[in-house]
Amino acid sequence: MKTSLAHIVSTAFASLMFALIVFSSLPLKAQSDSESGKDNKPAFRLMGDRGERLVFPFELINNLVVIEARINGSEPMKFILDSGAGRNIITSLYNREIYLKNAETVMLAGLGEGERLEAFRSKGNQVQIERIIGEDVEVLILKEDVFKLASFMGTEVHGILGYDLFDSFAVEIDYRAKLLKIYDPLRSKEKFEELPKHRKWFTIPIVVENEKPYTNIFFKNSETDEYSPLKLLLDTGASNSLSFYDPTSEEIVLPENTINTLLGIGLSGNVSGALGRVKKVKFGPFEFEEPVVAFPDSLSVRRAFGFDDRNGSIGGDLLRRFKVIFNYHEGLLYLRKNKNFNEDFTYNVSGIEVSTPFPDLPYYEISFIRKDSPAERAGLEEGDVIRKINGRKAEELSLNDLLNIFQNKEGRRVRMEVERDTTAVSLRFELKDELRLK
Repeated sequence: MKTSLAHIVSTAFASLMFALIVFSSLPLKAQSDSESGKDNKPAFRLMGDRGERLVFPFELINNLVVIEARINGSEPMKFILDSGAGRNIITSLYNREIYLKNAETVMLAGLGEGERLEAFRSKGNQVQIERIIGEDVEVLILKEDVFKLASFMGTEVHGILGYDLFDSFAVEIDYRAKLLKIYDPLRSKEKFEELPKHRKWFTIPIVVENEKPYTNIFFKNSETDEYSPLKLLLDTGASNSLSFYDPTSEEIVLPENTINTLLGIGLSGNVSGALGRVKKVKFGPFEFEEPVVAFPDSLSVRRAFGFDDRNGSIGGDLLRRFKVIFNYHEGLLYLRKNKNFNEDFTYNVSGIEVSTPFPDLPYYEISFIRKDSPAERAGLEEGDVIRKINGRKAEELSLNDLLNIFQNKEGRRVRMEVERDTTAVSLRFELKDELRLK
């Protein structure tokens, strides 16, 4: 049976910490009366005979890797490459018409306060990415666009691509060059045997469970503490640096200085929690000072129990400090430092979250303001339309440009002109890092 989903109406969204933290990679499980396991055959293969690898560019938006794919011959669609997602998901069609075979209704569950979400599941689809082809790929299509990715990323994004691509190849993400390198794991076996001998490359063991990669890190809350181990999900679909789930370990303690905020919206509704800094994190041979960590609240985390036994996740703001190669076949993550490595860990100090109702157009609205933030104290309100910021017109800026202005550059002054009910309002405030460790 061929089912057209071109007229499904999409209605809502989010990304954990909206545009700044994460969105997908929240625990995801599809449930239906006709579950069937996958065989061991890779979902994708490289077409043609042009060597053992394929290299192509990607967009980097809020530390998230965005690539184009066609489904059953559709027009190109944009997807976030998400190692933390076990499934391929279409969150919204955005004027694309696609045809999917053998569609059935399933229920999805994840972090958040609400109920499970309905979706279609379709098997036997052709998915093409450059010279990569998959002939029997499973796709989930949300009946409701709970992620609303386009609004918070500033461009049309149709969904996420997860486990299948990582399972089929060794996948290298060059965050600085914005290049994706896809390796045939068998034909490139000798390369990966030699790579750890290179003085600039390091390997970290990973374990793939339930179609998601995990590794261990060590952290401490203060200089006098001993390092404690945590099992974390490696999550390219999260744009923040780290998330710790404090109900899962007695060693995870909320820092003294935190900001309570709405972290985002998961598959099942709002995800609330806190932002704070821990003293140090060791990731393989690498050590990081005072990274910013998201701590989802206990209610949100408890909804995830039963999906895995992780203590949190590692996201794009940490991974972007390296060239990263995921090699599920060898159970290894390969890391090489890049020029981002020594950058400070920042967060949105302003308290403003910005979205656009018109993807790919420079029209920006304030969609959320954190209580008692610099933006709220200055008098900004949800629904204000940004016209100017620090003397520059909004139409001259991308969404990434705006978000960079709001990062914690200590003492930076922000001048904004907004439109509120057809009236121009000018305001200013100063950025200050409220998460400093004492």
